[in-house]
Amino acid sequence: MSPSFRAVLSPAHAAPPPLSLRAYVDFYRDPASRFALLVTAVTVCYVGGLAMFWFHSVYLDEGGPAISWVVHWLLDSSFAFIALTPALALIMPFAVWVARAVAPAKKHLIPWLYAAVAGTAFALVTTPGPIAHDMLVGRGTWVAERVTQALGDPSSPLQPAADYPPLAAMAQQLGAGVPLYIALMAITVFILRNLLRPAPARDSGSPRES
Repeated sequence: MSPSFRAVLSPAHAAPPPLSLRAYVDFYRDPASRFALLVTAVTVCYVGGLAMFWFHSVYLDEGGPAISWVVHWLLDSSFAFIALTPALALIMPFAVWVARAVAPAKKHLIPWLYAAVAGTAFALVTTPGPIAHDMLVGRGTWVAERVTQALGDPSSPLQPAADYPPLAAMAQQLGAGVPLYIALMAITVFILRNLLRPAPARDSGSPRES
């Protein structure tokens, strides 16, 4: 089977080809792989972004600009979508390759090994996310001020917010991210398995009408 996301949905017993730049190019030549990247990016950035919004803004009481929670979530998730989709494009072929290399004879495990590898790798990539967020779209940044003026209430007093040291913020992000992103990767496998399922073959042997 040629390198493609289909190797997760319909695993083969054959060993995966060597992981190389050519393998990445071949992976995304298949429209199924490009569609899988889009679905996965939307899921982990917007659904995952909603979970991370609650974790950081509500549970950790980090607060945010004077905007509604919906605008805050969409702002953070859109920032993540733009920044992290290129990383995800590198992670997905790597995760497919690792899953096929680890369990070539156990096809039923390949989709879930893929989810575990891709989710863990994505969580590692997002570990500096709280710092990048505070620098680019967090409270007091140019972007946050423009969004507040357009969609929020600039005159509203900001509520006190917790401030965590960078290492603590990154550790919290990683600890929450590993289980969250593994679960979301598994969900995307289930979704894509149904969306990319081949259409049933038409029965050409049906009797003709007399």
